[in-house]
Amino acid sequence: GYNICRFLRDTPVFRKTPIIILTGRSKPVDRARANIAGATEFLVKPPEAGELLQMVQKYLSSSS
Repeated sequence: GYNICRFLRDTPVFRKTPIIILTGRSKPVDRARANIAGATEFLVKPPEAGELLQMVQKYLSSSS
């Protein structure tokens, strides 16, 4: 996941695309890795439905 995130951030067409990292790991080092890779958001499995929907809606509404 982190490698794909880095690849997308390095690809011009995807540079501004929101990326949500979804992982089973929730330690500060995992959040830091996601941040360094270029993730826009970070969610821990299993995500709360409301939190996930709010996050997706935030980026859908900002893209229009």
